[in-house]
Amino acid sequence: MSYEDLLRQRIIEPVEVSPEEIVNLFKVAQRDIKTSKNLIDSDLDWAFSIAYNAILQISLAYMNSLGYRPRGEAKHANTFRFLSETLPKTHHSTIKRLQRMRQKRNATIYRRAGLVSEKEAKDIIGFTNSYYELIKKLLPAEIRSLL
Repeated sequence: MSYEDLLRQRIIEPVEVSPEEIVNLFKVAQRDIKTSKNLIDSDLDWAFSIAYNAILQISLAYMNSLGYRPRGEAKHANTFRFLSETLPKTHHSTIKRLQRMRQKRNATIYRRAGLVSEKEAKDIIGFTNSYYELIKKLLPAEIRSLL
């Protein structure tokens, strides 16, 4: 699916975002990564969910850096659909992983407590750190210099 298809299907829309706003999304992600680590010993569901939120903020920052934002009620899913079109094809497994995390987070937040194991919580936190670095490298130099 191309950008034009995503726009036509109203999955994304153009947006103008300043470099500072993008940097602020990365700061939110950094805060959430730190908070998720702090919650490992007390609440695995929330540690997972907050790490997922960091991933979402990083993804939105990247999307905004390209001049787009998600539309519709399925903003998380739409964000990851956009990423499937923009991330290098070598990262398709990353997109599938993001979608699985989104589904797990939804189940944890809305349906049932106690779904996240310690291994899953630690795994998503580790993934979040590497995802942060991956997306940071894809940002324009002007924005990277502010991080």
